[in-house]
Amino acid sequence: MDGNKLQSIPKPILYLLLILVTTIPLFADLSVPNKPQDAAIDLYAELMKLEPGSTILIASDWTGSTRGESKGAFRAIMKILMRRGVKVAFYSSADPQAPRVYQDALTELNKEHVAEGGKPYERWSDWVNVGFFPNAEAATNGISQDLKGAFTGRKDFPPGSVPKDVFASPVLEGKEKVEDFKMLLVITASKTSNITVERIYGKTPLAFAVTGVMVPETQVFYQAKQLVGFSGGLKGVLDLETLLETGVNYPDKATAKVKSEKYDTIEGFPGKKNKGQGTKYYPTLHFALAFMILLVVVGNVGMIMSKRQAAAGGAK
Repeated sequence: MDGNKLQSIPKPILYLLLILVTTIPLFADLSVPNKPQDAAIDLYAELMKLEPGSTILIASDWTGSTRGESKGAFRAIMKILMRRGVKVAFYSSADPQAPRVYQDALTELNKEHVAEGGKPYERWSDWVNVGFFPNAEAATNGISQDLKGAFTGRKDFPPGSVPKDVFASPVLEGKEKVEDFKMLLVITASKTSNITVERIYGKTPLAFAVTGVMVPETQVFYQAKQLVGFSGGLKGVLDLETLLETGVNYPDKATAKVKSEKYDTIEGFPGKKNKGQGTKYYPTLHFALAFMILLVVVGNVGMIMSKRQAAAGGAK
């Protein structure tokens, strides 16, 4: 076998193989054994502690460019909040596309939620769109120092009505400052998470859902106890989906699929549509990584063979 050929596999063939390796598993019902990480368990526990009718803030700072991770995290988090009857005030400060993207995802989720027998999660009464702020640092500082002032003049659409001030909605009624919210949760692929810690830590519990490349820096905040929990990358999405299905120490510690000494029993939602992008994409990620490792091995074998063949040729 020619070592040079192993090192020069035509690119179209490599791309075709990559497409097959990452596409075929999506059509198979595959699963990967999963042990949720402590940060995801803490996030799930904090979300499940929220009382029905309570209100949280969500900074939805993701767009279609990170939908593989961010949309999965958004869907898993919102499934918990919708099933728990928690109200949400959304705002965005990373990209002007973000409000439209999360609203489209929320529309999809609401249809699934109703199909499962849940109460419709309605705009204005259950969630409100505060809109986009073009400067993340200024917006976050404003929310920290004067939430009423930061959101003044913002309007949203009650069903069948003209736009009204967001503070007239049941979601924001009586809310004067950021401390009035049970949590601020940031779903992001940008530095808005860092800005949020800098400006708001200590005023209300903070939780994040970040992309995989942001996990190391977010882990620092979590270990410093500046976050009550976080979901990181595709693994974090899979963790949340696993917890939605199994709960924690549920139905009891002896038989639970996910155990934690930190918590008593936290129920899951067995029988509901809990699986999503994490469950679907995580096996595909493993296939892609295995394919990449295989190519590295093939390339190195080819290089070694080429050197030996060149040495043998020179000896002659």
